[in-house]
Amino acid sequence: MSNETEAVMLKAVLEQYATPDPKIVGTIPRNGINLAYVSHAEITRILIEIDPMWNWQPIDWVDGRPAIHETNGVATMWGTLTLLGKSLVGVGSVRSDKPDLDKELVGDFLRNAAMRFGICLSLWSKQDWEVKGNVASISTVQPRRADQVQESKNAHPANVQPKTSAPVALRDDEIEASFTTTPPPAAKIGSLISDKQKGLVSSLVKEVADGDVKPIIKTLFSKENLNTLTTKEGSDLIKHLMGMRKQSSDEQPF
Repeated sequence: MSNETEAVMLKAVLEQYATPDPKIVGTIPRNGINLAYVSHAEITRILIEIDPMWNWQPIDWVDGRPAIHETNGVATMWGTLTLLGKSLVGVGSVRSDKPDLDKELVGDFLRNAAMRFGICLSLWSKQDWEVKGNVASISTVQPRRADQVQESKNAHPANVQPKTSAPVALRDDEIEASFTTTPPPAAKIGSLISDKQKGLVSSLVKEVADGDVKPIIKTLFSKENLNTLTTKEGSDLIKHLMGMRKQSSDEQPF
């Protein structure tokens, strides 16, 4: 993929995914305040939605496992995330006494590396972001009552042990339980193309087909309308348009 194509796609990802849907945003308590948060499961869903062929690799391996460095009680793991053919470096960091250290490092790495592509970037920035569609300010998310949060935590099998006064590190399952909003059900296979996928298609089709995507949709899927595509077909269409963009760039004279 040419540098020009990469720039087009990265800009499209930023425009469509920088501000997450409030329905998938929760909060976790940190130093007396609630921090806005999107789970690694939702980040993974977004990555698949953008590019089903995404992947990640650790920077280094030790004894067949990703290299982990521990300093002053904090474990870190560096890696690269590849999305739409572009690889960027990210890092995961958690307290080294976490019971599921490896899994939590991967989850934190995915959130950090995805942010480098612009995914959920608004949660990492103090800048006011433009509201698009039905995406409202994160500050409008209403927290659940404390008794509801505690009830959810107590119901989890991991919390049947006697409690102590010492602080306990939050695990991913506890973080999920403390979300201020109930996560939406996972998208079903064959569900319709998302608005964010449509945005990526729109950005690409302007480059390769003068904004007219209908003939391409009819050729690839025997359908007449973009809105009738499934999420998988949407991903396939994005990949096809990227291939057209690359071919067009390769054919241009020097």
